Amino acid sequence: MIDCKGINMSDYIYSRVSTVGQNITHQTEDLISDYPNAQVMEEKASGKNVTDRPIFQELLRIVKSGDRIIVRELSRLGRNTQDILSLFTDLETKGVSVLIQNLQIDSTSATGKMVLTIMASVATMERDLMKERQAIGIAQAKENNKYRGRPINPNTAKKCEEALGYIKSDMSKEKASKAAGVGIATLYRYINENKLSSHL
Repeated sequence: MIDCKGINMSDYIYSRVSTVGQNITHQTEDLISDYPNAQVMEEKASGKNVTDRPIFQELLRIVKSGDRIIVRELSRLGRNTQDILSLFTDLETKGVSVLIQNLQIDSTSATGKMVLTIMASVATMERDLMKERQAIGIAQAKENNKYRGRPINPNTAKKCEEALGYIKSDMSKEKASKAAGVGIATLYRYINENKLSSHL
């Protein structure tokens, strides 16, 4: 695609799902049906943090003035209000626009900017509500003595057990944690969750 000034412009489809197990095909096919000449970039990664998505970071490196990034929904770009608004600001400065397919809006238009700001705020609100519901669930589980916290990594558990061996040999918990290569806070959590404090 070439504009009136003879500058080559490119469309880039960015499809994303949050986990490896999710199907990304339908999302991409929906976009290709409307934009058959666009280059496709697919990614299976969480939308929580922009910097943790290598494919998207690569896309941001290659787009130039006049190019357009096309996504099916705003949430494909991210879920944090500040990150999304900062992204649009950076892309606008670079001369790159974003088209949200399901809203049919362009990030460079006045209406688009207004709608994107509202939608980004809603995405963050939904995430906050999810965290709030999760916190309520954890609190209820703790009241019923059913909460066991996040499962500990087997490698970390092994290091904690090693630290416990040092502690039983009269080494302080601080020195034991350093000797085993595990954080002191992690060691204390392991001791408390396994009710080992009375044995140390």
